[in-house]
Amino acid sequence: MLQTPDGNGRLELFEYIHPDAIETEPTRPNEIGMHRVAFSVDDIDEALEIAARHGCHPLRGVATYEEVYRLTYVRGPSGIIVMFAQELKKD
Repeated sequence: MLQTPDGNGRLELFEYIHPDAIETEPTRPNEIGMHRVAFSVDDIDEALEIAARHGCHPLRGVATYEEVYRLTYVRGPSGIIVMFAQELKKD
């Protein structure tokens, strides 16, 4: 169980032991279903450096959305897609 730094949110990560896992094709970010999680990060480049140390690299690079967010996807544990979002402008 992971808790956000402000103490207001938690995220549970788990792995099925039984039944045995079945082989499937990796999912894409725009497919329907619960197969991804997003994290707001202060520094997307630093987040990517940490992810790379664990063998996770951007699927398509880093994109800037309307000069408001920098976004990227990596494939994390068990094939889960993890999105990092860095807010560029704060009011």
